[in-house]
Amino acid sequence: MKNICFIIIGFLLINVAVAQTKTAGPELDVDRVYNLYKDTSDIVIKTGGKEIKAKIKVSKNAYDKPYSVICYGEADADMDEALQKLKIDLGVAKLQAGYKQSPGTFPVTFNPTGSYEHVIKISYFQKGGQSAKYGIQKVMYNDQDVNGLRSPRHVSDFFYFEVCDEGRRNASKAEDKFVF
Repeated sequence: MKNICFIIIGFLLINVAVAQTKTAGPELDVDRVYNLYKDTSDIVIKTGGKEIKAKIKVSKNAYDKPYSVICYGEADADMDEALQKLKIDLGVAKLQAGYKQSPGTFPVTFNPTGSYEHVIKISYFQKGGQSAKYGIQKVMYNDQDVNGLRSPRHVSDFFYFEVCDEGRRNASKAEDKFVF
């Protein structure tokens, strides 16, 4: 009878130990966002009663794990207020999730199509090896008036929102050794 009791208790302890090792830690933001958008390259962001078309760009490391998910696009100038509010809301959400914001803004160069390079000043948030970068760049066009003078006109906004796991970025597979 004692042996059966020890076997049952041992079995239960092993099951508890196995269950604890199977429970994963909290999901990284880059994995959460990747799982939402992995099957699409085009999305629509609904904010402030308006719709903004955006593209999704995923970068993976050598182990085929996502380390960066970027949402970017260009919206008409009349969407500026909605985009600015979205950027602020994203930043507030990161602060509430335990991220720390670096003071100031930082330039990021982004050329998604290979034809036009955007330099966006971003707000940078970091939590351990995870980071989030949110930025909006006004696109200006110089109109030529009757007197030949040029005056800038705000025509659109280029936006850039990224979540990244810096620890995954540089992961690379070791090269196989030559054996004969």
